[in-house]
Amino acid sequence: MKTVDLRKTILKTFHDNEFYGYEVYRKLASQDLKVDISRLYKILGQMMKEHCLEGRWEKSDFGPRKRVYRLGEKGRNELNDILSDAIGTVHDFYGQYLLRLPPETNVFDCVCGLLAGRLSDKGIIAFIASKYSVMLEKMIHAFHSKASTLYFIKPSSVTSGVESDDVILLKGDYLDVPLKDGYIDLLLVIDTPPRDTLKESVKEWHRTLKKSGSLAVLIPTTFIRTFQDPLTIGDFLEQYEHKLTEKKVDKNFLKLSLGKLFDNVEEKQIVHMTLFVASGPRSSR
Repeated sequence: MKTVDLRKTILKTFHDNEFYGYEVYRKLASQDLKVDISRLYKILGQMMKEHCLEGRWEKSDFGPRKRVYRLGEKGRNELNDILSDAIGTVHDFYGQYLLRLPPETNVFDCVCGLLAGRLSDKGIIAFIASKYSVMLEKMIHAFHSKASTLYFIKPSSVTSGVESDDVILLKGDYLDVPLKDGYIDLLLVIDTPPRDTLKESVKEWHRTLKKSGSLAVLIPTTFIRTFQDPLTIGDFLEQYEHKLTEKKVDKNFLKLSLGKLFDNVEEKQIVHMTLFVASGPRSSR
């Protein structure tokens, strides 16, 4: 086994545990990994020099003292990188799987079907997002036939992959929607801003809607869930990804903010996403 791969295996062996060098050797052997013990100690020593591992000496009742190894800060970071890369690979495959689902179970078609019924005819539809993704592009295309005019509002730093002359790109963000008052039939917000700017953002979204307009906020369900042990493998992946992004949406605060400006607020989970729909915008003037 190449040294780089062996190092990764050693890191995955430790986690929150401590081991003597010979215990690491036995752990590897239990995985059918045959490593010369002198090579293993050389790699452990090198990993200590690089602060991937830490060590301390422990007295023995039946011989010379032994060195006990545990993960160092750099080792924990490398272990997190290994896990995040693996989760990223799984999510890439999962995303492709979702994109291939038939219309009746496809999240984009389901959202489109739920919201299109709120339009009496083709209407003015706008999307707001803080980043571009293939899933966002699919969502825009799903609404394409439902719109008389379709806007995609994004920060100037975000590169759009939407290639259509029928989609108007505008520079803006959650707090700054560059459209006039009472103009939009349907505003679809992907994800949400931080809590400290959420209330002001909701006011800005509300400002742009017609009296008969609707606001839809689409959020990955993992950002509003509370996980409980024992976790399924799916919950584990979602929880770990949530910790990496440090993204958390206070569902109750979001619904309260929407409820202050809209007569009706609905919540619906669709596959791995949660959709909040606010309708009946109250007059703020």
